[in-house]
Amino acid sequence: MKKQLILFTTIIFILNILQLIADDTQPLQGQAKIDSLLKELPNAKNDTNHVNLLYYLCFEFGEINPNKGIEYGELGLKLSKKIKWDKGEANIYNSLGVNYISKSNYPKALEYYNKSLKMFEDIRDKNGIAKILGNIGSIYIGQTDYPKALEYFSKALKIYEELGDKRGIALNLGNIGLIYNSQYDYPKALEYYGKSLKIKEELGNKNGIASILGNMGSIYYFQYDYPKALECLSKSLKIYIEQGNKSGIAGALGNIGNIYIGQTDYPKALEYFSKALKMNEEIENRRASAINLGNIGELYLKLSQDSVKIQPSELNEFVSLNKEVNLNRSIDYLLNTIKIFEDIRELHGRSYFLKVLADAYKLKGNYKKWGEALEEHHIIKDSVFNEENKKKIDALTTQREEDLKQAEIEKQKLLIAEQEKREQIIVYSSIGALILVLIILGLVINSRSKSNKLLHNVLPKAIADRLKKKEHPISDHFDQASIIFIDIVGFTSMSKDADPRRIVEALNKMFTIYDGIAHKYGMEKIKTIGDSYMAAAGIPIIQKDNTHRAAQMALEVKKVMADYHTADGTKINVRIGVDCGPVVAGVIGEHKFIYDLWSDAVNTASRMESTGEAGHIQTTQRFKDAVSLYQEYEYQERGEVMIKGIGTMKTYFLES
Repeated sequence: MKKQLILFTTIIFILNILQLIADDTQPLQGQAKIDSLLKELPNAKNDTNHVNLLYYLCFEFGEINPNKGIEYGELGLKLSKKIKWDKGEANIYNSLGVNYISKSNYPKALEYYNKSLKMFEDIRDKNGIAKILGNIGSIYIGQTDYPKALEYFSKALKIYEELGDKRGIALNLGNIGLIYNSQYDYPKALEYYGKSLKIKEELGNKNGIASILGNMGSIYYFQYDYPKALECLSKSLKIYIEQGNKSGIAGALGNIGNIYIGQTDYPKALEYFSKALKMNEEIENRRASAINLGNIGELYLKLSQDSVKIQPSELNEFVSLNKEVNLNRSIDYLLNTIKIFEDIRELHGRSYFLKVLADAYKLKGNYKKWGEALEEHHIIKDSVFNEENKKKIDALTTQREEDLKQAEIEKQKLLIAEQEKREQIIVYSSIGALILVLIILGLVINSRSKSNKLLHNVLPKAIADRLKKKEHPISDHFDQASIIFIDIVGFTSMSKDADPRRIVEALNKMFTIYDGIAHKYGMEKIKTIGDSYMAAAGIPIIQKDNTHRAAQMALEVKKVMADYHTADGTKINVRIGVDCGPVVAGVIGEHKFIYDLWSDAVNTASRMESTGEAGHIQTTQRFKDAVSLYQEYEYQERGEVMIKGIGTMKTYFLES
């Protein structure tokens, strides 16, 4: 019989789609994560956090119960529209698309993905755009439009490379490998899978590792390297079981069944195919169910042939010694699988199993139906594998390689431009100094400008302008702001016997660096207390991405201070703490104004710094959840920490 199952790897395609928006930084997955989210749901307050809860529930149910996932997605869609949160609405459309993929309803999934893509484009969210492009590419794989799939994956990969998003790069490298796998270009497929696996292992992406291992196992299978194929698939299955990923478990079971076929252990193969079918039917994954049905039908065809002998000791509940019974079972299973593939418009699977069905009719002696099935097989096959498709894929591959070369050229041009800029700075430094002197002189002459300048130095411009309009006192409430505290480790002992002037100079130099970083990310310096520096995002001007800004500042400060030394060579270590939440902000005092913040989030951010460790950024769970809406970050789970005045909290170290 021809090499078993051309569609061996296509089960994995479903898993890749689901992983495109999976939150790999989450410590919980599957049912455990769903249970955790459901516990939080009763306390939700019809805000952005509520939308996020529904979004995550919608996505997580996609692998277990897509109908339930769609229910939560519809609730999230309604709420996001009510509170007019575009990003939340775009995310919900995306997760709904994932659930319809699990139900093999590609037209509906594509409809939701296109809505999500348009919204991400409107708000210029590159990460969201890349995510949806990858998802749409996966749909085109399911419809065997490989050139279109490669086009979308390549676009997504290019954006992720611009963003430096390793997770997105790995996912799309794996998806491009899947295209070459489907086209039987195994060396090229293994090349892309290998690149993807390396990155996913670096990131600790368990589901992603399992998916790539499964795909690599399929290639070893087609190369007749059964031990290596079984090794990859067994590792993949183990990871999926640990993660509670039912789609992954079903796919791995079905693929291991193929290995047993290669080893001519047909009863064992039928056992694994039947387990996979049962699980896929539970989660209503019609495409994967169709593959399982086809596997079983093709195997029964083999068992109905005189050349195949089954010993009585090998029998199990799935195998009959009656050749006619096996042949009839084969035809029944094959008709079911072809019907499903026709319903979901999947040409590749339909074409392959039509050929198997034709062989079954021929063995049964029904030559009329044999001819009809064979003719339909050839018509569909020619539309899937034709020279035009191959040329399109080759052209897109060449374009991808040219894009990479061009990106390297642009990078070198940028380095040259930066070098020229540095040289110009040296040449014009004296002119700059003279201009600075003239500016300072002008400020001295113009007392009004001077007072305005001083006022803006100690207060945010928006607050200073309100004070000049005699608005006092000033008190504002913000639904969410992000607060960062930075503190020098061991400063008291370090400064005990030191020259006070040098201490002040050292602090001034460090705080000036922090001021520059804060300004870079649009954050507001609030105050310094001794060796402690406090800044905030989202006040006094509302910034929806305040958590992202705070995370970026914290990471850059951490990087700068990783090897920072004072003028006398003293190594400086810092602790950094961040949190987010509602705050009250205002101006206190009558003569010496100060703009300050008050809230539980401020206190908690301070505690995150004081209970942290040198060289680390300690965050709360709520900050971790909120910032994930704008950028995926890597964390180290610290565990339970006793926080003064609060109690035990689960905290994390923000790594990169």
